[in-house]
Order: sequence, then structure tokens, then C-alpha cells
Amino acid sequence: MRWPKRFRKRVEKTTRTRPFDEHALPEPATPTLEQSVEEGMLLAEYATRMSVKNHIVVDTIQYGNSYDPALHAMEAAAMLRELASEQGVAAGRIEEELEAAEKLSGDAEHPHDYRRVDADNLRLRRDAAIALAAALRRKADSEEELLALVERGRQDAWDEVGRAIEAGLDAFSGAEALKADYEREKPARLRLLIWRDLARLEEERTGY
Repeated sequence: MRWPKRFRKRVEKTTRTRPFDEHALPEPATPTLEQSVEEGMLLAEYATRMSVKNHIVVDTIQYGNSYDPALHAMEAAAMLRELASEQGVAAGRIEEELEAAEKLSGDAEHPHDYRRVDADNLRLRRDAAIALAAALRRKADSEEELLALVERGRQDAWDEVGRAIEAGLDAFSGAEALKADYEREKPARLRLLIWRDLARLEEERTGY
């Protein structure tokens, strides 16, 4: 006796999949010297901007000094030269690793165990460090580029101070934050804080 189709046990079909083969993945493109230097410059400029921003905030707000772009340009130049020096040290270390790697064959035993197969990558890193150090020193010697970095740092500093002031307004607003027109009134309250409270603070500090 055959069971009706509706009572027969259904056999689920399975789909066979091939095991993952990492060797089938495409090889990632090797970065060029220009790409490596460009990426390094972007990171160095960002670090310099953050350093300049902090220098501006501390000098003008904490110590109450007038904003002086030339002073902050000196800070930017010092930061760039420090980063250039670090790249020079890195290039020397990589050169030593390259000399040792060219004498060794076989497979590496850990990530920093360089062998002959790693020679091209080490040369690229060495050359990129040398080129980046030179580019950073050129930027440190350019008054125009230094002042451009300082201006971007000034904008970062003002944005940070503005966010801090708005956060303070929000914290002290209390029930007013529940008003439907709170966001519309916030710019006016911010201007009032700058015109009235900061002016009074400046009068108390300077005596006039």
C-alpha cells in the first residue's frame, strides 16, 4: 500500500557548496610610492591640524592671549618637522630590515620576520618614508602652507568652542528645551551669550 502524497515524508534538497579557497581571491593591488606618500601626508596634516587646534584653544581661551596666526604657524612647523624626523628614523630601521631580509629565504615565522620575498614591500616602505619626510619638511618651510593649516585649525577650534557653548546652553535651558521653538531660538540665545556674558567677562578681566 502506498501512502498518499500528503503523508509522505518530504526530503529536503541540499545544495552542495565548494569549500572556501583563499587562494582564489584576487591579489590586492600593491600601492604605488605616490599613493603611500599621499596617504602619509593626509595623516600628517590631520595630526598637525589637531595639534594647532589644541594650541589655539589653550593659548586664546585658557591663557587669554590674542589670536596670532604667526605663533600657531610656528607650532605647525614644529609638528611637521617632528613627524618628518620620525619618518627618517623609520626609513633607517626599514633599511636595516631590508638588508637582513635579502639574506634570508623560506617562510616567515611571525609578522616581523622578513624574508627575501618581502624585499619589494620593504623597499616601498623605505622609499615612502624618505619621500614623506622630505615632503613634510618642505611644508614646514612654506609660510603659505603653514598659514593654511593654521586657518583650518582655527576653524576646528571655533567649531569645538561653539559646540561646547551650545552644550552649555542646552544643559542650563531646563524646561525651555521642551518648547517647540527651542531650536529656532537657540541662535539668538547664543548671540546674546556672546554679546552680553562674554563682554562682561572681558570687562572683568581687563578692567575696561
